[in-house]
Amino acid sequence: MQTKTVTIVGLERNGASVALAIQAAGLDLTIIGHDRNHALAKQAEKDAIIHKAQRNLPRAAEEADILVLAVATEELQETLQIVGDLVQEHTLILDLSGWKQAGGKWAAEYVKRGHYVGAALVLAAEAMSDSRQGQEAANAALFKDSVFCVMPSVEADPKAVETSVNFGRLLGATPYFVDPMEYDGLVQGVDTVPGLLAAAMFSAVHKASGWRDMLRFAGLPFAQTTQPLVAGPNIARLAAGNKIATLRWLDSLQAELAQVRSWIETGDEELLEAMLEELSSQREEWLHERAKNDWLEIDAPDMDAPSIARQMFGGFARDRDRDQQD
Repeated sequence: MQTKTVTIVGLERNGASVALAIQAAGLDLTIIGHDRNHALAKQAEKDAIIHKAQRNLPRAAEEADILVLAVATEELQETLQIVGDLVQEHTLILDLSGWKQAGGKWAAEYVKRGHYVGAALVLAAEAMSDSRQGQEAANAALFKDSVFCVMPSVEADPKAVETSVNFGRLLGATPYFVDPMEYDGLVQGVDTVPGLLAAAMFSAVHKASGWRDMLRFAGLPFAQTTQPLVAGPNIARLAAGNKIATLRWLDSLQAELAQVRSWIETGDEELLEAMLEELSSQREEWLHERAKNDWLEIDAPDMDAPSIARQMFGGFARDRDRDQQD
C-alpha cells in the first residue's frame, strides 16, 4: 500500500504552490485542501489547484497520509489541538508554519498519533520580487532551486524524516537540516525585524506633516520597504515569541542607522557612498548565490516522478504495512 492522500491546510500562496508542485510531479495522489476561509478552498478546487475542498478540518486530517500545515503562526496551536489525535497512526504531519520552537512544543503536547516534523519553505530567488501572498500568486516552481529546512525532533521517526526530505526535493528544493532554536533566531533578522522596520517606516511617514502628499507620491522603494506589513499581527507574535533574538537584531539595526546618521550629520558623503556601494555589491552577490543554490552540504539529485514516488511514498507506507501484518 502506498500513500494516496495529501491534505494541505492553508491555501494561500505557499500551500497552493505546494499543491501545484505535487501535481506537476505527475504523482497519482489525491490532494485535499482546507482553509479557514472556505471560499478560498473552493476557489482552489475550482482552479484545479487541489482535487477536493474539505470544509471540515477534522475530516480533512483523518483522510491524510501526509498532512501539510501551511498555516499562519497564530493558527498553528489550535490546528494541532484539533488534528493531533485524529490523524492515522502512520500519517506524517509536516509543519510549514513560521515558529519552529513553539510548533515543536505544541506538537509534543497535542500530537498523540502520527509523526510530526517541523520544516520551513524558502522562496526561489526569482520569486522574491513578487510580494503577493494570496492564492493568485501560487506557482509550482515557487520553491524550485531553493532551500527546504528540515527540523525534526530527536524523537522523530527516521522514515518520517526521510519522507520529509524527499517532500522538499519534490518541490525542487535542497534539504537543509537546522536546529529549531537556531532557525528561529536567524529568521528574526531576515523576516520579523524587516516587518518591524516596515511598521516604523510607514508610521514615520504617516505621522509626518504633509503625509497625504507623501503617500500620493510614494513609489516602488516605499512600497517594497513597507511590504512586510501584509503579515500584520503575525509580526508582533513572532517578535514577542523570541524576544532575546528580536532585541539583539533591533540593537544591531539601530547601531547601523546611528552610523549612517552620523555620516550624514558630519557630511561624510564619501564614507556613505562607499558603504552603499559595497553593500549593493554584496546584495547582488547574495542574489546570485541564492539563484545558484550551490552552497549547501546536501546535493539534491535530479528526480523523475516514478522514482521519487517510490522513495517518498513507498518506503514509509511499506514499512507501516509490514508492521501491521506482524
